[in-house]
Formats: sequence, C-alpha cells, structure tokens
Amino acid sequence: MSHEDLVARLVQHQFAFSWPAQASQYPSAGDHGIRYFKGVLPKEEFGSGAYVNCLLFRDESGVLTGILNHYPQDMVPYVLAGEIAIQVRPDQRRAGIATRLLREALTRWTIDLHAQRTTPDGQVFLESFLAGENTRLHRGGRRG
Repeated sequence: MSHEDLVARLVQHQFAFSWPAQASQYPSAGDHGIRYFKGVLPKEEFGSGAYVNCLLFRDESGVLTGILNHYPQDMVPYVLAGEIAIQVRPDQRRAGIATRLLREALTRWTIDLHAQRTTPDGQVFLESFLAGENTRLHRGGRRG
C-alpha cells in the first residue's frame, strides 16, 4: 500500500468514526433516556440477517448524545462478536453517559470487558468503570 493510500484510509477511518458520521446513522429525534435500536447491516457486505445492537442515549430535548454498539456476530475485519463501541458527543463527555450506557448493556448482553479492544481514552474509561463498579459492589450497591 502506498503512502497516499494509507493516508486516504486513515482520513476515511477518522471520518467514519467521527461523532457526526456515527450520529447520522440513527433517527434524529427520540425520547429522553436510553433506548434500544436494531441496526440492520447491508447484506451485500455482511450477509443476510446481520445487525448491531444499539443503545442510544438522548438528553431531555431528545438530542442524541451517546451511542453504544454491541456486535453479536463477527464482522471481519472490523469487529469480533461480543465487542462493544461507545461514543459520546464531544461536548457531553465526562457527564456519566458512557457509564450509563455500559451499565445498561451489561444488563442486556454478556460482555467480557477484559477482552475489548480500546482506544487509549477507552482504556482509561474502562479501567475507571471497573474500579467504580468494584467499589460499588464492595459497599453493597447493586449493578444496574
């Protein structure tokens, strides 16, 4: 692969996973809170019946501010079955949205948090989440 091809793929990847590109894949309005959305994938690329479990978090105005995608099947070369991806609108980060989405996902699906591939920011979040959950459980709090 040439240097130009590599740069083009990197730019495409960064755009594809930007907040505006991700948010545009979902209904523009909805009810406040966390709601489930089944993301049906193109059968030409992923086969018939392929889908993504999506949890969408919307603020009081119904604006999408957080997304958790859970992949129930392999989508080579992109993700493996059981992986999750969390995105929060940049101006809404550090407000507990990712934590709420992940807690909800853990009540719905079996997710091995130690097997997730993460970005550096994602790793920091995951370590903080696990430490917080351990503290909550030791204090007698319950998950969820």
